[in-house]
Amino acid sequence: MSRRPTLNLPGINDRPAEQTALEVGQDTGQELARRPGAGVLYGVAGASVSAPLAVEQLPTPYDVGAEVVSPLNDKERADLEVCEQALHGFRKALVVAGKALEVINRGRLYRETHARFEDYVLEVWGFKRAHAYRMIEEWPVAVAVSPIGDINEAQARELLPVFKDHGREAAAVLYRETRELAGGKVTAAALAEARRVLPQRLAAPEQAADVLRVAAAEGRVPLIVPPKVEIPEQSAGEPLLTAEDIVREDARAGAEGIAVLEAAVAQQRQIYDRLAGVVAKALGYDPGRAEMLLGELRAYAHRTAYRARGRDRGTAEDNDLDQGA
Repeated sequence: MSRRPTLNLPGINDRPAEQTALEVGQDTGQELARRPGAGVLYGVAGASVSAPLAVEQLPTPYDVGAEVVSPLNDKERADLEVCEQALHGFRKALVVAGKALEVINRGRLYRETHARFEDYVLEVWGFKRAHAYRMIEEWPVAVAVSPIGDINEAQARELLPVFKDHGREAAAVLYRETRELAGGKVTAAALAEARRVLPQRLAAPEQAADVLRVAAAEGRVPLIVPPKVEIPEQSAGEPLLTAEDIVREDARAGAEGIAVLEAAVAQQRQIYDRLAGVVAKALGYDPGRAEMLLGELRAYAHRTAYRARGRDRGTAEDNDLDQGA
């Protein structure tokens, strides 16, 4: 069975220009569906509204100087309309493709050529079953959080658990609040960070925005609202520190901290391995000394656990731990 070109989506190879121009022109979805070789996907999606234009359908780029302030002429206005149509189709790729795949899957519209849905999407569109089902799951999320469907797969994937656990409206509220706090730019990583601060249950969808604002005020969502760098007071005569200097120093200290943690983990592994079969022998040889050493070992393990949580204990408490308290 011959392999058809892959679906024209971000991350998927482009279709041949001549076929793409034929299938995703400015005709209606019904006209496309009637064309030989147009493909079921474009027919059910409604290509006139959402499908990407072929690159040949876009005007050749041209330069207009900054000194030109006159209104657009008819050609420029037509060029703008075509380019915005292309961008609109690109932004809605997830929504259109996901919904189209769900129609094809649930209606078994592939059955004339393929026995199974997974065979159809792999052979016709060039991606695996898991990816197809992810798009089917994610397209309602994209529609819920943005009326024009202008979120990508990675963003929809991070919002999917919110959509499932808290509902459509809560996912939309979280997306809008994240975008507002981030100054209009939303990344998948920022949405993941926003999702992690949500409680297990929300009293109302609007609570998602309240929780996120509190987390931002407390500095718990640095990918959405970066923490402010405070420059400490400096004595006269000292070289002035800039915010960049402080950030650079923090980065250096952080890198050193990672190195210390890696060394500590290596040492802990060595201790763990060396204790295998040793404790019973030590207790049999010198019970008193062995118990004392084991107590000190447990005390340091307890103290290490607290320090690993970022809870350094005071000197008096440390002394208590040294004594086995």
